[in-house]
Amino acid sequence: MTSYEPLAARTPAATTHRDAVRFVALHNAVRRDLVRLVRVLGEPVTAVRRAALSQHVGFLLDQLQDCHVLLDRAIGPALTRRQPDLAERVEGLERAHRELAGRALLVREDAQLWRRTGDAADRNTLRDSVAGFTADLEQVIELDHELLGRACDELAVADWVQTDRWMATRRRPTVLARRLFWLLDELDAAQRAALLDRTPRAAMWVLRNGFSGAYNRSSYLMWTGGGNGPAV
Repeated sequence: MTSYEPLAARTPAATTHRDAVRFVALHNAVRRDLVRLVRVLGEPVTAVRRAALSQHVGFLLDQLQDCHVLLDRAIGPALTRRQPDLAERVEGLERAHRELAGRALLVREDAQLWRRTGDAADRNTLRDSVAGFTADLEQVIELDHELLGRACDELAVADWVQTDRWMATRRRPTVLARRLFWLLDELDAAQRAALLDRTPRAAMWVLRNGFSGAYNRSSYLMWTGGGNGPAV
């Protein structure tokens, strides 16, 4: 996969539902940055940039894992309670998530190895690993959005409120602000509006008062370049 195409046009149900829009935004953000990683890893980088990129690999995989935990432990069970005939599809998606998690572990290990060694061969190994994981992810995203589309049609408000409880440990305003900047990058106008509408006021305050500089500097370092010392 060498280009990035936003998911909005392919998943109308999920992208117009207020409670599901965050899942689509997260999938877009993960796919976008995986494509960026494949591009950036094709050339030597400085040590400070290498550290930032390696850390970001872990961040991306953590965000994706959180999404899959919500789908498997909250949304999937709620959907099968209302539509028992979907149990087989939900179980199939759980298996796909477990298989992808195994591949994600290999990507993490490759990123950690490159961070330690700075070796060009290890950088190329990580690039190949990320490219392969991106291709595998595309298939899982199709399944995720099929389930989300059904959930948007079938679940009640109470079911969606229950899913929020799974994210309680990640509700600190600073964490939400960083994550929100990341999600908003290159997101279309309709999804941006829906996502911001779901953001707590405390996180919006942090977002508007001093967090943008840190995010922009980190993003520039990773995707454009920077840092002292030789590129390797």
